Amino acid sequence: MLSVIIPTLNSERELANLLGRLVPAAVDGLVAQVIVLDGKSTDGTLEIAEDAGADLASTFASALAITRRDWVLILPADLRLRSGWDGALGGHLTARGGSALVLGERDGEGLLARLRPAPSGLLVAKSALRGAGAALDLVALRRKHGGRTRL
Repeated sequence: MLSVIIPTLNSERELANLLGRLVPAAVDGLVAQVIVLDGKSTDGTLEIAEDAGADLASTFASALAITRRDWVLILPADLRLRSGWDGALGGHLTARGGSALVLGERDGEGLLARLRPAPSGLLVAKSALRGAGAALDLVALRRKHGGRTRL
């Protein structure tokens, strides 16, 4: 149903955790492809990606070029997906015909949460990303496509 792009940089532990949370969604058919976007890691990040069967890309444009699905889910490696995220996302795609949305942790309370928002990903149609360029600006993409909808 969708391709997942995970931007990383020396994120072996975070990537391993996130890939583990994607497995049930892949078994259920929601996640059809995982692409790890990384060109400069010096730790075991790329080896973990290869061992998991993920495709590798060094630029955002090259990651988009190899996506095989019409919907793209961009997830930062440090995102902690909540239980049930895959069912809620599948329901969103089915019920709404798939509109863009922000996916991620709920922002906490207090000053620290306002200064450092929780990591979040973005579900967006691949067609909306045409011309996005080689570099990934996830904050700008969230602002443009995701609005405030959270899952």
